[in-house]
Amino acid sequence: MDDRTDDAAPPMGTGARLELNSPLAPASLERLIVAATRHRPSVVIDHGCGWGTSLLEALRLCPDARGRGVEVHPPDLARARDLACELELSERVEWVEGSSADDPTTADLLISIGAYQAFGSPGEALSALRTRLNPGGRLLFGLEYWQAPPTEQELTQMWQGACADDCLSLPEVIATAHEGGWRVLDLHDSTRTEFDAFEVGHLREREEWLLQHDDATVRTEQDRAWQSWLQGHRYPMGFVTLLLG
Repeated sequence: MDDRTDDAAPPMGTGARLELNSPLAPASLERLIVAATRHRPSVVIDHGCGWGTSLLEALRLCPDARGRGVEVHPPDLARARDLACELELSERVEWVEGSSADDPTTADLLISIGAYQAFGSPGEALSALRTRLNPGGRLLFGLEYWQAPPTEQELTQMWQGACADDCLSLPEVIATAHEGGWRVLDLHDSTRTEFDAFEVGHLREREEWLLQHDDATVRTEQDRAWQSWLQGHRYPMGFVTLLLG
């Protein structure tokens, strides 16, 4: 529930102007979900489900499947429940508030897009998810990677404590999957347009608010967010989504 008054600035990071809380265009996600559901899964679990978009798309394509969305952030689950109602899928999905690391439930299709940190490193996440996958199942796994090694100047503009070890390179991501016993069945490397739309989408709600309000604090916060993105991770960071079996 949003308790702020009409004149209060929206909080940062709600993604209210986004359809997907990841750097994927809807058409890209749909293509990946189509590929991920070709084996007709009966049980689909989304770890770090966010707004439930990926999970609900899988259930829409698999009318006999049931789903489970696991998420630590209650406002995201509230949005997921609303979307499930809108799509008339509420009876086929359950929402679990908590850490994915504490949920050992197995499934025929696992989804983890931008949420591997619940299990630790990418390698640790792939190991943990393998124990949660039924034989013959599939995993849709998305994460950030370095397109090029970040410079020291770029690192200083990113999140607090950012370092070059925070992400792998794309070859390292694939090698980590192979070392964990996975095979790569599909790969989507998010485009610059997809990534820009994602970043701007997170900034847009507060930018729209600033058009109607003269607030120096919010303006400074927004300016800093633009700087952190444009001078920090925009060029070195990419995002890849893998279909694994």
